[in-house]
Amino acid sequence: MAKFMATVIALCLGMMTPLIAGEMDSEQTSQKSFRVGVTQPPMFTLASALAWGSPVEVVLVERDQSGDWDIPPGLTVLFWSGATLEPVLSKQLKASDQAAVSLIDAAGVHQLAKRTPADWKGPNEDEDPHMESLGKGYGMVQTIRPEGMIDTMYWLDPLNAMAALEAITMVYQGLDQRNHWAYQGNSDQIIQALWELDIRVNKLLHEASSQPFVVLQDEFQYLEQRYKLHTVPAGGTAQDIVEKAKARGAKCVVAAEPFDQHLMSVLDQAGLNRVVLDPAGQQMPKTTGGYFQWFGNLASKLNDCVIRS
Repeated sequence: MAKFMATVIALCLGMMTPLIAGEMDSEQTSQKSFRVGVTQPPMFTLASALAWGSPVEVVLVERDQSGDWDIPPGLTVLFWSGATLEPVLSKQLKASDQAAVSLIDAAGVHQLAKRTPADWKGPNEDEDPHMESLGKGYGMVQTIRPEGMIDTMYWLDPLNAMAALEAITMVYQGLDQRNHWAYQGNSDQIIQALWELDIRVNKLLHEASSQPFVVLQDEFQYLEQRYKLHTVPAGGTAQDIVEKAKARGAKCVVAAEPFDQHLMSVLDQAGLNRVVLDPAGQQMPKTTGGYFQWFGNLASKLNDCVIRS
């Protein structure tokens, strides 16, 4: 265990009342082994690290080709991210007796509301401020979204990841009481590593925190708030984005989806840096140290884009 956590901490230094649906059988409280599912890669890697050396099998639950969630049989509990991020799964859970914990609703997780659609409008748009236009321009103007929804990428704040990990720890301990202190020891070491990561990223992004940058999607708010970053939400045409960036003194455009050739060309001609980040962690290593490697890499790529001349 010490060797494992040394590796986790090396990754971060090198820079790189939960809601339960369904009932858990009281006879399972001291079972020797059990199987859990986790729906999002960032929390899957941390839940896997927490299970190190224990009888817990941790499974990453993903969507199938039809868009439904492929819930493996025999899960004692499913850790998911709530109905806002996973509405299809919410319907599946209501139709089943699968015990589930919504990690975004765990005690201590700080939730942020999504920005209002008006924040993303281009300068020449006059749509209803409670709606976003369909199929026009870049950024968040491509989808309709009601005002007041919760931003779902809570794991972009390591403090939220710690709170969610505490909820997972309590479930593991409740299901396997004989290994209570082993889970607690794992949890303590992971949380210490998350603190180290948080401190390192805060230092890394110190210079970037004084310079605004454009965001084309709303997935980065937890990162922004945790490290006091200054973002400029932008939508509309490629030229709208350029004009908004220049008006706010931003040199970097950040997206969660690949840029198309036209937008890349316009940004390059305007002398703006650009970077595609992975806030959902879809490309992260699915290993016990994956969260640390992914988060450090994401922060490094953002920092390079923002401060590069």
